[in-house]
Amino acid sequence: MKTDKKRSGIPEFHHIISLALAALTVVAIVYYGSLPVSYDYKIGSIAVSDIYAPRTFTDTYETERRAVIARETAEDIFVKSAAVSEENINRTKQFFDLAEQVRTDLMKERAVNSQISSMEGANRLAKLVSQNLKKDISASKLLSFIDMSATAFPFIRDKSVAMAELLMTEEVGLADLPSKIQIQISNFKTASPSYSSYADSMAAVLDAVIEPNIIYDETASADAAQNAYNAVMNDPVIIDKGARLVETGKKIDDHVYSNLLDLELIRDNKFDLVILLRVLLYIAVIAICGFFYLNSEVKRTTIDNPVFYMLIVTFLVPIAASIYLSKLSSIFCIVVFFTAVCSTYMGTHNGIILSLFNFMLIWPVYNFDTQALFVNVIVIVFCAVFAGKSTKISTNASLILYPTLAAITSSLCYGFLNGATRDEFINAGVFALISCIASLVAAVGLSPIYELLSNAASPVKLIALSQPGQHLLKRLFMEASGTYSHSMMVANLADSGAEAIGADALLCKVASYYHDIGKLEAPLFFTENQADGINPHDNLTVMESVGIITSHTENGVKMAKKERLPYAIIKIIDEHHGTTCPGYFYHKACEEAKSMGLQAPDIENFRYHGHIPSSKESAVVMIADTTEAAVRSKKITNADDAEVLIRALVRDKIDQDQFKNSGLSFDEIEKIILAFRQFYEGVFHERIKYPS
Repeated sequence: MKTDKKRSGIPEFHHIISLALAALTVVAIVYYGSLPVSYDYKIGSIAVSDIYAPRTFTDTYETERRAVIARETAEDIFVKSAAVSEENINRTKQFFDLAEQVRTDLMKERAVNSQISSMEGANRLAKLVSQNLKKDISASKLLSFIDMSATAFPFIRDKSVAMAELLMTEEVGLADLPSKIQIQISNFKTASPSYSSYADSMAAVLDAVIEPNIIYDETASADAAQNAYNAVMNDPVIIDKGARLVETGKKIDDHVYSNLLDLELIRDNKFDLVILLRVLLYIAVIAICGFFYLNSEVKRTTIDNPVFYMLIVTFLVPIAASIYLSKLSSIFCIVVFFTAVCSTYMGTHNGIILSLFNFMLIWPVYNFDTQALFVNVIVIVFCAVFAGKSTKISTNASLILYPTLAAITSSLCYGFLNGATRDEFINAGVFALISCIASLVAAVGLSPIYELLSNAASPVKLIALSQPGQHLLKRLFMEASGTYSHSMMVANLADSGAEAIGADALLCKVASYYHDIGKLEAPLFFTENQADGINPHDNLTVMESVGIITSHTENGVKMAKKERLPYAIIKIIDEHHGTTCPGYFYHKACEEAKSMGLQAPDIENFRYHGHIPSSKESAVVMIADTTEAAVRSKKITNADDAEVLIRALVRDKIDQDQFKNSGLSFDEIEKIILAFRQFYEGVFHERIKYPS
């Protein structure tokens, strides 16, 4: 197919000038964005503007300060002392030795003087405990040890010593000693309810004779303090990119000045020729790669001038915005804005490649941040796939949702693999969410304006054209109802065939609605619109009939251009018959020539004046159109016969070289045939017979 000069893409002179100006703009933006910020400040200077961190860095000043605080406030270490534990157990045993001694003495004295009271024995025991154990226990608490029976005393003694031993198996501090003793006493009451009356006295003794068995460990405490210091130093304070270091009007203190030194921001701010040369070399390498890629795509991709300039402007928007967005976060990048627009108008493949070029030009502004590279590559691929292969009304939601999820997931995965802090995780997820949603919502929101300027076959435009209320579709329905019905069937066939090979099903379906609009010029000259057996061709010569039949593609192109249909649909209208010829009229002309003894006419005079399909979508519509007309003409009623006919029709088109520029493979043709068969299986399915 000959390409219209205005659609030839990049070779035109004004295109080259536009690209050159765009390149100079990119150089200026990238150079400005790559310049390191510098300040002529000293300690005590007053900041004349807010200063933000140009990159994520370690705050050595604050890290050291926190480490020192952690070392000085580290808790002292106490360890269990075996000697103290043994001493507590021995004191418990000594108490009962003293109690037994008093009980024995009191028994002997009562044999002589029965008037000696138990309280006197309790006072005597309290005095012995004070002298020998250096512990004070009131006599009233000790009275039960004097009065208890000879069988109860050894039991209480064994239980008390056992409690002391059990307590000393743990680390017991001053704060938790009473509660631990109370737990032992409670357990004793539960296990030995018959002796629970002695529980309070036992608790009093244990409270008095048991001391905490943990002691201060000087060496361990010093090690703990050093470990606390090292822990903070090993987990330094990280200042995220975009964080404000100092506010306008605030004094540059030691902390801020240390941060500025860490970031190398204390230096001269002059024109840097070295940086400019680096930027020029970097952009030149990318530009050369882009030139070779675009040069190869010119032969396969055609775009209108409005689309060309629209894409250039859209290409520059993320680059210009990066100067400001890069100060906030390395994740805050809106390349997907360009990806969504480019993929919509130039397809998934071009959307990915050109978006990668776009990001590579932005990358220096983000200080060649690897996280930005990783996240944007992932998001570009997801966005290009959904924007470049849009077939449903719900595509806009998918276009926003899935790339956004990809951005969040990839940013979190990168942080996880690199041991990011919690704040880095949160910031990465938030900025990925905001930048991706904002970019894609803007792309979707601006799509009506792009549609108005470009008139390209975007999903929004195609969905609008598919509505039955469209002007041309209403005309088809009213003026050529047979052609309308035929177009609807072709649309369903083309949709199933395109889905089977991964082509643009929405484009195929909508283009099928309009592929025969040229028949509106003379609807009654096409059999599907004829009624009552009246055929206007009976009053015309063969060549006059051929002229009317073959002109419907040219008339369709003229009407489509007048109605500003997308160029992709216009191409399909032009190509849906390729360079074939109406077989009926050619056969009729051959019969007439034979009856008059003349040679068969030249078949070239009978061919359509269009072009062979230049895309898979155009080829699918051609096969669907031919199939629907042939199946209807031959009144086929089962899928097997339909498949045989479809294969014969496809073979005929292959023999006439109709698919050589379409990009269809034999495997894809087979998938289309099987999809058409499945479609007709649904059309020809059996139904139950209803009673008359």
